[in-house]
Amino acid sequence: MCLSTVYRDTKAEENVCAKFVAQIDVKGDTLTFTDVMGLVTTVEGKLLSADLTAGVVIFSAA
Repeated sequence: MCLSTVYRDTKAEENVCAKFVAQIDVKGDTLTFTDVMGLVTTVEGKLLSADLTAGVVIFSAA
């Protein structure tokens, strides 16, 4: 299982939005990240990149 850390704009500790993310859902400009424990984080923005091997997801806030 590959779990990811989600960052806003750039990969920097101060930009962490969610950790241990197992699922990403996209509906228009709404991104929903669900972690391995079922905690859901929803943001408005666009997915910029997802490197699942490295466990890094980056989005831009709307």
